[in-house]
Amino acid sequence: MKEFHKKPYLLYVGNAYPHKNLENLILAFRKIKQDNFDLQLVLVGGDDYFYKKLKKNNNDVIFTGFIKDEDLNVLYNNAALYVFPSLYEGFGLPPLEAMKRGVPVASSNATCLPEVLGDAAIYFNPLDVDDMAEKIKKALLDEGLRKNLIQKGFEQIKKYSWQKMARETLEVYLIPR
Repeated sequence: MKEFHKKPYLLYVGNAYPHKNLENLILAFRKIKQDNFDLQLVLVGGDDYFYKKLKKNNNDVIFTGFIKDEDLNVLYNNAALYVFPSLYEGFGLPPLEAMKRGVPVASSNATCLPEVLGDAAIYFNPLDVDDMAEKIKKALLDEGLRKNLIQKGFEQIKKYSWQKMARETLEVYLIPR
């Protein structure tokens, strides 16, 4: 795996379907770079139609393609910030994966994400590239905020576990009728 942590980087893990809003993330990244941030944007996901389309004219973005789990752990662990710009989600697992690894999260304020991520993320309007760029910069520059997001992320992730889900599902089936 190529070493990405030579410079600080923003990380996104997932597919590149249009509702994931990666076009706006790339625009926000470029705005941030214009402010003399020495930063990279790393997008992790299988090389499908949408990623191939996104790669055109985006030579300043690192597209990794599919990454094995052990390499993905390295990418998460060395990221300066995990960014989740989605326009809508049913749940939103990747930001929780980032929180589990102690990575601060900047997320879209759309649909269920504030409910799932709670106060463990800094939120932006996914349709407003300027707002996205400003919130990402704030999360990169404000060390107190970063530490707070990391700590709250560790607390937030405790709300979600496979064991808890299995126990609660079992309880539904065992309720006498």
